[in-house]
Amino acid sequence: MKLLQRILLTLMFSLPIWAQTPDKPLRSVTDPGVVTTRQNITPAGVQTVFDGRVYGLAFGASANEIYALTARGRVNQTNFIKLDWKANSVLQRVTLKENPGLQGLLFDAAGRQVLVSAAFPEKEGSNPKGSQASPVVNPDGTETFIELTGGARLLAVNESGARSIIEGLGHFITGAPAVAQKPNARGQRLAVLPLIYNDQLAVVDLNSGKLVGRPNVGIAPFGAAISADGTVAFVTNWGGRLPKTGDLTAPTGYWPNADQVVVDERGIASTGTVTRIDLTTMKVTHTISVELHPTAIVWDEKNNRLYVANSNKDSISVIDTTANKVIQTRTLSSQETRGFAPTALALSPDGKTLFAACGGLNAVAVLETRTMSVAGYIPTGWYPNALALSPDGKHLAIATLLGPGSGWREAPNKRFVHSYRGSVSLVPIPDQAQLNSYTAAVWENNHLAKPAATAVRPAVKPAPVAIPARAGDPSLIEHVVYIIKENRTYDQVLGDMAKGNGDPSLVMFGADVTPNQHRLADQFVLLDNFYASSGNSAQGHQWLTQANEVSYCLWPGYAGRSYPYDGSDPIAYSDGGFIWDAALKMKKSVRIFGEFAGNIGAVPGISRVKLFERWKAGEDFSREWNVTAPIKPVNNILAKNFPSYSTNIPDVVRARIFAKEVKQWEAEGKMPNLVLLQLPSNHTSGTNPGRHTPKAMVADNDLALGQIVEALSKSPFWKKMAIFVVEDDAQNGVDHVDGHRTVALAISPYTRRGHVDSTFYAQQSILKTIELILGLPTLSLFDLIANDMRASFTNTADFTTYESVEPKQSLFEMNPPLTSLKGQARLDAVASMKMRFDVPDAAPTETLNRIVWRQVKGQKIPYPRVKRSLFAPMAVELDDDDR
Repeated sequence: MKLLQRILLTLMFSLPIWAQTPDKPLRSVTDPGVVTTRQNITPAGVQTVFDGRVYGLAFGASANEIYALTARGRVNQTNFIKLDWKANSVLQRVTLKENPGLQGLLFDAAGRQVLVSAAFPEKEGSNPKGSQASPVVNPDGTETFIELTGGARLLAVNESGARSIIEGLGHFITGAPAVAQKPNARGQRLAVLPLIYNDQLAVVDLNSGKLVGRPNVGIAPFGAAISADGTVAFVTNWGGRLPKTGDLTAPTGYWPNADQVVVDERGIASTGTVTRIDLTTMKVTHTISVELHPTAIVWDEKNNRLYVANSNKDSISVIDTTANKVIQTRTLSSQETRGFAPTALALSPDGKTLFAACGGLNAVAVLETRTMSVAGYIPTGWYPNALALSPDGKHLAIATLLGPGSGWREAPNKRFVHSYRGSVSLVPIPDQAQLNSYTAAVWENNHLAKPAATAVRPAVKPAPVAIPARAGDPSLIEHVVYIIKENRTYDQVLGDMAKGNGDPSLVMFGADVTPNQHRLADQFVLLDNFYASSGNSAQGHQWLTQANEVSYCLWPGYAGRSYPYDGSDPIAYSDGGFIWDAALKMKKSVRIFGEFAGNIGAVPGISRVKLFERWKAGEDFSREWNVTAPIKPVNNILAKNFPSYSTNIPDVVRARIFAKEVKQWEAEGKMPNLVLLQLPSNHTSGTNPGRHTPKAMVADNDLALGQIVEALSKSPFWKKMAIFVVEDDAQNGVDHVDGHRTVALAISPYTRRGHVDSTFYAQQSILKTIELILGLPTLSLFDLIANDMRASFTNTADFTTYESVEPKQSLFEMNPPLTSLKGQARLDAVASMKMRFDVPDAAPTETLNRIVWRQVKGQKIPYPRVKRSLFAPMAVELDDDDR
C-alpha cells in the first residue's frame, strides 16, 4: 500500500498536462525541473502550480474558495487570485504593482473581504526618513500627526476589486497582518501589520482607514496575532530584541542608522523575541524571548496559548498568554539535520492539532498540542511557506515558494534561474495510518529514511584516501582552496566542450575568452551536472559558506531588508554557522581573501584602466587596500590587503596579491588548511561606455584563475591540495538543462584526469567534500544529504603542474563611446549607464543579460526565448524589464 501511494504521489508531476486556459490552472507538469537540494518532491493532495512564487494563502467563507498571493520576477508583478479549487477554476484575479507582503494575505470574515499587505519598491538611494504627515487617532480620541513614509500599505480585496485602506505605512517590505473580529470600546475594528524594515507594528482602524498607532517593537517584525476584541497584539521579531549595554552587536547593513543586532561570538544574530502590545495604550508590555528567527504565530485565545515558529532553530515555542512566558519549546530536528525551518503555522478549530510548515524539509509537521509531540509529516512542494485550514477543519492548504522545481522548459525555449513555479496543495486532513505513510515518504524524499549517524567506526584506522568515507578519517589532502566567482551558467562558458552535455548555441564566453577554465575542465575533470542552489548573490554566498539559506534571505528575494552577499547583515546567517567556524573549531587553519569582507564597490579614485596599467608595469599591490569584514571574527583570518567585491578592480590584480601570499607560505613552510578566495570580475558591467567589455572582464577573470592555479600547483603544497571553483549563482544567463546549472571545477593531483563526471552536484556538495577532507562536522541538513564529489577523485596522484594561458580575447578591450553608437547598441549603452555595478545584482538581471547577449553574439542572433505565464502553457515571452 505504501509503495502504491508513493507511486501515485510521484505520478502527480509526470502525467500529461490537461487542456487548459488562463482560468483553468495547471494541476500537473510534464517537466518537474530541478531541485538543487537533492530532495525529492512528492506533494500530497491536489496541486495548483503558478508562474511565480506564492507568498500568501487563505481559505474564504467556504471550504471551496482559496485565495493566493503570487509574484514572479523581481518586482512589481504580484497577483491576487481567488480559486475554486474543486472546480479548478479562477474566480477572480487582481494584478497589483507592489511587492507582496510575506504571508501577506488574510481572510477577514467579519468584513467579508481579504486583507493584503504589500509595499511599492523604493527608489534607489531613497531616504527612509522622508516625510508625509497623516492624522493619528490617539487613545483619548484626539488627533496628532505622524510621518507616513515609504511604499508599505494595507489593501482590501472583495468581489468589486482591490482598494487601498491606508498607504505610506513604512518601507520596502511588510509582514503577515492580523485582524480583530469585533470592534473595540471606541468602535474601531483594528488590523495590525508588521513593518519589517521599520521595526514597528502598524495599527489601523478598518472602519475609518486611519492609522491608530505605530509602536516600536523588536528588530524585523514578521508575524502578528491580535485578540478577537482588538485590545492586545503579539508580534514576532525576526532579528530579536534591541541590544543592552554590554551585548555583542553588529549592524544590519550600511545605512548610517542601521539596526544594531545582538550577535554571538561568530557574528550571527543570537536572539529572537515576541513583543506584546496593549492596543488601548499602544504600549509594549512584555518582550518574550523565544528562539532564533521567530516568524509565524498563531494564538489559541480560548486556551491562552500562543505558538511561534522559530525558523532558524527548527523549533516551536509555546507561550502562556496569561503569564506571558514560554512554557515549552519543541525542537523538530537534530543538530546534524538542522535546516527544517518551520515557517508557517495553522491550528485546528478544536485547538488539539498544530500544523507547522517546514520550509527546509518540504513537509508539514503535525503536532498534538497537549504534549507537542510530532504525530507525523505531510509531504509538500519545494519550500512550504504558508498554511490555511478550511473553515470546517477538514482540509489543509499549503503554499510553497518553489513548487515542483525550477524552470519552465517548453522546447526550444531555454531555462532561466528566475523561472519560479510556486504551488498550492489541498490535502484532506489525514488519519494516523495515512499520516504514517506520508511520513515515510518525507523521510525518503529527504534521504533520512535510514539514519546512519550512529554507524560504528572500524576498529582499525583506515588508510588515507582522497575523500574519506567519514569526516575525521584520514585524507591524502591537507589543503583546500575554495574559489568563488560570479553568475555564469554552464552553457555560457563550457557549452562548447564536446565531451560534456552542452549547447554550443548558448556559448557566450568560449575557449577564446576562457581558455583556462576550458583547459582545467579538460585536464582535470569536467562537471556537467553541477548546480547553484541559489538564484542571486545574496542567497548564493549563504549557500556557499553555510550550506543553508535562512528564511530572512530566501523569502523576500530582491525585496528584503538588506542584500547580504558581503557579510553585512547578521540576521542573514544560519545558526549552523560558517564553514570557517567548523574548521576553526576542529583546530584547522583558515585564510579568507575577499569573501564576506564587505564591499568597497565604486571607491572614488579607483580606475580599472589605471589599475591595469600598474599591473602591466609589475606592481604587486600588496599595500593598496586595507579591508575590514562586517563579521568581526572574520577579521582574525582575513587577508586585509586583498580587495573585497568590486568590478572596478581587475581579477589579475587579485591574483598577483594572492600569488605573493603563496610565496610567503612557501617561505614559512606552512599553508592554511582552508583558503577561501573571491574572484568577481566575471560579473561584468554591461556595455557601459568607458568600461571594459563583458568579454574582456570574463577573460580577466579567467586569466586570474589560471594564474592562481598555476601558482598553487607549483608550490610544495600541491601534493596535498584540492582546489574547488564555483559560481555564486547562475542568474546572468540561460542554460538548456536548467537555469541553476553552473560552472564548477575540481582541481587536484587526485582528480580523475580527463574525466567527465555527470553526477548530480550542487554548491553544498563542495562543502560536504571539504568537510570530509578536513574532518569537519556538517553544517545543515543540506550538506548532510548532498552528494559528495568522490566520483571526481582517485587515490592515485598525478602531480603534473598547471600552466596558465592568456586568453585570445584582450583583457583591455573597452566598450565603445556613446557617440559612436546607434540603434539598439546605443539604447543598450544608455541602459547600462543607468545601472549600478558596485553592488552585485543591482542591475536588472534579465535586461542586462539581453544587453550582454547582443554585444557578444551580435544583433542578428535573437536572445533565447524564456517563456513565462500565469498558468502554463498559456505562455508569453519574458519582458525586457522583468527583473
